[in-house]
Amino acid sequence: MKFILLIALGLVALAAARPSDDIVDFELDDHEQEQEGQPGRAVQGEYSWTAPDGNEYYVKYEADRFGYRVVEDNVVPRVPDADLPEPADEDDEDDN
Repeated sequence: MKFILLIALGLVALAAARPSDDIVDFELDDHEQEQEGQPGRAVQGEYSWTAPDGNEYYVKYEADRFGYRVVEDNVVPRVPDADLPEPADEDDEDDN
């Protein structure tokens, strides 16, 4: 019985000592951030916050040998292609 208990405690200690992929994981009243991966190699994460006006914003990102990239966010408003102005016709400038 003592041997089984000793093995069980050893497995629990091994599981607790195993390194986690979590690098950052915290939460405050109006801000939270999570980051996982291998520091200095490749990480993925997200952070979010509540603005003073009550709106909630978030950013999901990746950072690796190719740099820092925002994967998804609701911070910068999207502009549909249909709302973009038509490019000026170069022939119109020659008529002057």
